[in-house]
Amino acid sequence: MLKKLFATCFLSSAMLSGVAAESAITFSYADDDYTAWGKGKAEIYDAAIRIDDPALIGKKITAIRAVLNAYEGIESTSLWLSKELTLEKIDGVKVTVPDVCAAEVTPEKISLPGIEDSFGELSTTLAEPYVITEDGIYVGYSFTVPAAEKGQTLTNKQQNPLLLSPCDNPNSLYIRASKDFLKWVPYNDKLNAAAVIYVTVEGDFPEYSVGIKNVATTYAPIDEDFSIKAVISTPGVKDVSSLGYTYTLNGKNFDRTLEFDPPIASNFVNGTSVDFPIEAMSELGVFAVDLNIKKVNGMDNVNPKSNVSFTLSVLPYVPLHRPMLEEFTGTWCGWCTRGYFALEQLNELYGDNVVLAAYHDRDPMQVTGFPISFAGFPNSTLNRDGTEDPYYGKSDDGFGMKKEVIASMETVVAADISVKAVWANEEKTKINVSSTATFFENKENAGYKVGYLLINNGLTGEEDGWLQSNYFPGAAVNYIGTELEVLTKWPAKVPNLIFNDVVVDVDGMKGVDNSVPSDVEFNKPYASDFSYDIASNDVIQDKNKLYVAAFIINPDGTILNANKVKVTDPSAVEDIEYSAEEVSSEYYDISGVRVATPKQGIFVKVSKLSDGSTRKSKVIFK
Repeated sequence: MLKKLFATCFLSSAMLSGVAAESAITFSYADDDYTAWGKGKAEIYDAAIRIDDPALIGKKITAIRAVLNAYEGIESTSLWLSKELTLEKIDGVKVTVPDVCAAEVTPEKISLPGIEDSFGELSTTLAEPYVITEDGIYVGYSFTVPAAEKGQTLTNKQQNPLLLSPCDNPNSLYIRASKDFLKWVPYNDKLNAAAVIYVTVEGDFPEYSVGIKNVATTYAPIDEDFSIKAVISTPGVKDVSSLGYTYTLNGKNFDRTLEFDPPIASNFVNGTSVDFPIEAMSELGVFAVDLNIKKVNGMDNVNPKSNVSFTLSVLPYVPLHRPMLEEFTGTWCGWCTRGYFALEQLNELYGDNVVLAAYHDRDPMQVTGFPISFAGFPNSTLNRDGTEDPYYGKSDDGFGMKKEVIASMETVVAADISVKAVWANEEKTKINVSSTATFFENKENAGYKVGYLLINNGLTGEEDGWLQSNYFPGAAVNYIGTELEVLTKWPAKVPNLIFNDVVVDVDGMKGVDNSVPSDVEFNKPYASDFSYDIASNDVIQDKNKLYVAAFIINPDGTILNANKVKVTDPSAVEDIEYSAEEVSSEYYDISGVRVATPKQGIFVKVSKLSDGSTRKSKVIFK
């Protein structure tokens, strides 16, 4: 029935193999990183991307290619173009009816470079090119996963038939699944991914064109060479092997050339992150920078968006960004085992470079004044920027929170915070806390606060309330081959767990008024004090494993930066004096692995100072 609705606008690629365009690009939101996705059911799937770039108006679509995770066990496969995503009921079933053209295409089994697996490819060429209008166009595919025969089950490929690629463009993924989504849904905001669809577009494209899409907020340590990280677009037909660029900084003009080996491929859609080396600055402050890409492969750059202006902050050191992950859990919660697993893994991987805090609800570790209630557990918040799963994060699959934590660690922020916590009496019932927040900006009515949490490691018990409920053994088939498979081997009630990062006092969690003045100045430290009285706290088990987390809270309630320190005797704590000289240093990559010779990227520098103290800072190598 569907075939009768299709307007014939495609021919097989073999029939037009002799036709060559004077200038053509491949439009795609996908890159060479892939993940499989599906709803695990027999149903009709539709996926699409949208092309609405004004620069493509008047250009012609001549061919389409899509790659699926499934290459067999699917049927009614088709490629299509449509101005609208429309569903109609045919023979009692709602199906997508393209309003431009479509054709049934048999999937071919293919391989992808560097991946030991097989995939399905749909490919076709238009009999007549389609001219893109200002209304834009959807490019998509449809197929059906049939019900398994009696006594059989769907294969993994059938359960997860779509192939997706990481992407943050909202036009990169639209999905309809007949049993799960009754209508078309823009789904990039849920999966942060793109359908793997490639569109050949022909027209008048320049050979040498590079634009600057955006520049990351730039901070640089004083007296050190650094790089400006920018995302460039490469819509020219020629790949980019070199860029000639100029920049103006602090009243001086510079002319530089940047070589690429291998060259940056032509790409009309996705940007490429490039580091532009900049000479060291010898004074602190905030400076205006103008950067302009003049040449591409030695030829004039014709891109109209080839220049960018931004501010550069030159700092005494680049602050280490420590993300703060707060988890909400309980031993009664059978799925909270994955939250426990996630925090233990993050602690093992990143140690003090990430601040972890677990709030327990309705179990022996529940703290007085438990701050937040949720409809479902486990739950969490990273830097208090919305709620998400403590393991999956915002993704539907895999250790998404790990990726989000890494991304947060790699983000440089314009503030640093140090903290120390000492016992205030011999009985160890009172704790004095002091913190220092330093901002690398001048800002009036900033609205910052410093917040605090008291955290205890090593909590454990033998009573029923300490047994961690675990639902994973009952769903073991769903986790074969995943990181969470280990949880399927644990009992339904897990005894003898050691609970770390447990919040045992929430005083100060929402921030302390007047802990930061209304107006902040560049590179000026602001000290504040806090205290805890734990004499009647019956959640704490081991006072030798108490920690205090201190964090800067933005006006909108999100967390700017955080730090954590162990509670110690006063004699064991010394202030870090930045006047002390550096006597040695070590470098670690963002995952905490020591690196003998840092190369390009972001690293954590651990310096030993002449006064015996250590200092951590973030450094960027070009």
